[in-house]
Amino acid sequence: MVPELLCDGPPDAERTIVLAHGAGRGWDSPSLVAIAEGVARAGHQVVRFEFPYMVRRREDGTRRPPDRQPVLLETWRAVIDALGPDGLVIGGKSMG
Repeated sequence: MVPELLCDGPPDAERTIVLAHGAGRGWDSPSLVAIAEGVARAGHQVVRFEFPYMVRRREDGTRRPPDRQPVLLETWRAVIDALGPDGLVIGGKSMG
């Protein structure tokens, strides 16, 4: 299942940079927001998403450990499949 995607920058940009959050903070962490805004100002589209455990944390406020690697990889694959591989650059903070 494709997670919710948060997009910044022009949707028709030549490059799309996908950023994943670290283990402790979601897509709205100050460092990830600063990176996304800076890259978007440079003319690239930036896409952020959250792994399932972080979505659940937002829903109920309960801190929990990150999902296991198979879930993290499945989430990444769903995002990449949704966006298509052309012009795609992936990265993240720490665990992301």
